[in-house]
Amino acid sequence: MEWDLLEKTTFWIEDIELADANLGAVAGAAAVALGLDTEEVMVVDVRPGLVAFDVMRRRVEAEAVAGREKEILQRLKELPGVKLGPAASVHSEGVLGLIALGEKEAARVLADSAQMAADISKAVSRRAMVFASGSEVMAGKIQDTNSPYIINALQEAGYQAKFGGILADDALPAARSIEAVLEQGYGLIITTGGVGAEDKDFSIEAVCRLDPDACTPWILKFKPDYHRHHKEGVRIAVGQAGIAKLVALPGPHEEAALGCDRLIEGLQQGLDKAGLAEYIAAALRQRWQNMMNKGGHANGLSNHRR
Repeated sequence: MEWDLLEKTTFWIEDIELADANLGAVAGAAAVALGLDTEEVMVVDVRPGLVAFDVMRRRVEAEAVAGREKEILQRLKELPGVKLGPAASVHSEGVLGLIALGEKEAARVLADSAQMAADISKAVSRRAMVFASGSEVMAGKIQDTNSPYIINALQEAGYQAKFGGILADDALPAARSIEAVLEQGYGLIITTGGVGAEDKDFSIEAVCRLDPDACTPWILKFKPDYHRHHKEGVRIAVGQAGIAKLVALPGPHEEAALGCDRLIEGLQQGLDKAGLAEYIAAALRQRWQNMMNKGGHANGLSNHRR
């Protein structure tokens, strides 16, 4: 479990004296005691009875910090030129103040923090935001039937789901809209539309801006004609940003509904992003296969934008 130091990166030791001590060794001993690399801690001040240190990173492992006062003092005591008095102790403002906790108190704080983090993660994971996409939706030319369906399905599955608006046909603004929702503490963000082969389809690219390792399985592939179809086919996307999942579903209502249903099933099964992406994609591919077998390929393709 990592903790953010929130700019409080300094700690100091009182009742300590240095006499021809190697400051690099002093800083290194403190770093090792905190589970850090030796270059990640610096001595920043030496005064009579006091030595101050600065941690050269923003985040630290909680388990490596809490209750480490005795280890720090012991390692320093073993160094040439370092003398600790009977009242030697470690002090800090902020997270690093946990260094001075006793072992039992440190264990309790870590357990409480882990439970709190788990509770927060669980709460965030049940908060969902749903976006539509496309200039035709934005202009009111077609009705957005996807968002109401998805929001209702999520609510029936126990999620707190809201409508986030309509994403522009542009990867960067779309990604920024999604990122803004991430910062508001939503653990599931779904987009519909914009996953096709037209030059105005950018939902996949928006997700990949936030997770370059997003899983983007193909639903169908074809040769681009560079008139209407500028890409090799149709994909979906499942990405991960922190604890949040980002999901880009197709625009046609039947596909969006099917993708949503499979998404909820996959989440209930605890699938990771790769498994979840393939679980959704497999159902959509099968739908397309059934359509082509019935001679509905041309009609389905012509309506794939929404």
